[in-house]
Amino acid sequence: MSSLNEGTRKNGFQHMNLLFQPVRLCPRILAAIYLSLLFVSGPSLSFSQAKGDSPKVRLAQTYEKAGKLDEAAQLYEELYASDSTNVVYFDGLRRMYVQLKRYDEAGRLLTEKLVRTPQDVALRAQLGSVLYKAGRESEARAEWEKAIAVDSLNPSYYRVVAGALTENRLLEPTADLYRRARVATGNDDLFILELAQLLGSTMNYRGAMSEYVRWLRMNPGQLSFVQQKIAPFTSKHEGRQEAISGVRLELGGSEDVPVLELLAWLYLEDKDYAAAYEVCKVIDRATDEQGSRIYAFAEQAFREKAFNVAAQAYQEAINMPVTSQKLPGAQYGHASCMKELAIAADSSFGGGRSEQGTELYNEVLDEFRAIISQYPGTEYAARSYFQIGLLQYEKFFDLDGSLVSLTAVERELPAVSTVSYAVSLIVGEVLTAKGDTAAAAKRFRAVMLASGALPDQQDEATYRLAELEYFRGEFQTATALLGNLTLDLQVDYANDALRLLTFLQENSKHSPEALREHARADFLGKQRKHDEALSALFKVVEKYPKAFLVDDALMLAGRIQIQEGEYRKAIETLERLLNEFKETSIALDQARFSIAEIYQFGLKDTVNATAAYQSLLADFPNSLLAEKARRRIRDLRGESM
Repeated sequence: MSSLNEGTRKNGFQHMNLLFQPVRLCPRILAAIYLSLLFVSGPSLSFSQAKGDSPKVRLAQTYEKAGKLDEAAQLYEELYASDSTNVVYFDGLRRMYVQLKRYDEAGRLLTEKLVRTPQDVALRAQLGSVLYKAGRESEARAEWEKAIAVDSLNPSYYRVVAGALTENRLLEPTADLYRRARVATGNDDLFILELAQLLGSTMNYRGAMSEYVRWLRMNPGQLSFVQQKIAPFTSKHEGRQEAISGVRLELGGSEDVPVLELLAWLYLEDKDYAAAYEVCKVIDRATDEQGSRIYAFAEQAFREKAFNVAAQAYQEAINMPVTSQKLPGAQYGHASCMKELAIAADSSFGGGRSEQGTELYNEVLDEFRAIISQYPGTEYAARSYFQIGLLQYEKFFDLDGSLVSLTAVERELPAVSTVSYAVSLIVGEVLTAKGDTAAAAKRFRAVMLASGALPDQQDEATYRLAELEYFRGEFQTATALLGNLTLDLQVDYANDALRLLTFLQENSKHSPEALREHARADFLGKQRKHDEALSALFKVVEKYPKAFLVDDALMLAGRIQIQEGEYRKAIETLERLLNEFKETSIALDQARFSIAEIYQFGLKDTVNATAAYQSLLADFPNSLLAEKARRRIRDLRGESM
């Protein structure tokens, strides 16, 4: 067996001298390394091959489990003196010496054992560990070198010594040792995962990614495994950035698909959809998927609300074009993205529609109509009718046109129950806006009672029925319906439902007549009969100044004025709430916040908007809107987070 020459020894531990500082390592790594010691070392560490199970051994083990280490050590000493060849006695005594920090005695014990078995690599690695714990670092390094020198071409011996190093938190020297093993054996594929995890533990994320990329190239089907391994550091922005840099460095200009997929995943984790899209285009070309990979990316980006990038990807898939099976989906996806982008770009405030918005929405309607014309009688035609109906109702308030479009959805997809229930809910809202509450209630009740409807659909239908009862002045019935809801606060109507329930409970007994007139005004607002609604609301304020709901009436009046684009009048209404009802209203912070939003989004007056947000923070520091107000101030000032 060969020994290491002095030059190899010096190079192997030059980093160890500089970086001999303890580093915390995951307990699972230590456990795995300890198991490797047990299996590699053979019978010298195998409990199963021990002879004898005497009462004294059991007593020593009992003391050890109870933490009475001195008593256990004394018993093991007696046992070892009686039979120094017994593995159980030897290993028990070694453990006690180490745990009691009696390192000199542990070292003598191991040295004596090595006299009889000088080629036992595991024992020599343990001796090095004991010497290191005793502060005898140079001697420890010498013993570890002797262990490797037993056979410097045997990877298992490097693994055993690496276990001793990691036991003592010497992670950088362990990484150097793994690299030495590769050079000594001429095998660059040794210890890939071990080195990767070590480098990750020492925050050398680029180095770790180099190893994981090497592993992925050897095992191209294990992308999910690599993703799981790097998740502890890629869950943080800094770690993701280092990982991305590492993968890009390893990738170079190649089109290695598994590595590209890893890079795309990292970009998506970092929410850098534009970069992920560029990588997906390369993958699609490299795999000759004819746009399928790009289409899949577009679908994912749409789900994550990255509409701008998703629209580009859908358009790319359309232009290629993708297969005939995916082409309608790509066209529908592009139109849906453009709808979302139009809503975001619409400069109107408060639910209205600007001239720019009108133009954008008309372009979107044209896209959906083209899909209907190109794919009549298909699912995508039905979906397009649905989107058209929503835009006609929500953005154009074209109630008759919306009903025509929504009825077409039911005609195109009569067998898809969940779709028909979604349509019924929107149709019910349109009918309510038309003032046809009987027909609306019939729609909502059918969904509420339908066994095939989704729970959220049933809950929304229940809320809509309660809202109709509220409009009719049947407050007890409305309260009972709302009380049966099990709301998911992630859905759009949930906050409205909770707000209505609280509003009814607060006002139905204290001022039922005021509540009745407020409900009538609310219903007029729903129908966009804004002049009548405002007149009724201001009448409630004048007639019932002591009612709890006067602030609600003024807030609703302000919202209607915002919808009409009457921003100055809306500010006057909300200022009236702040001045006349400052002793009784619980909506003062909301009124102040709404004024700030009018200045910011309606009047584009950043100075007064900033002042209004600051006033909210000064007057209502504990408001739930305070943090949002701070963010708005930073946005207005152009400050980064």
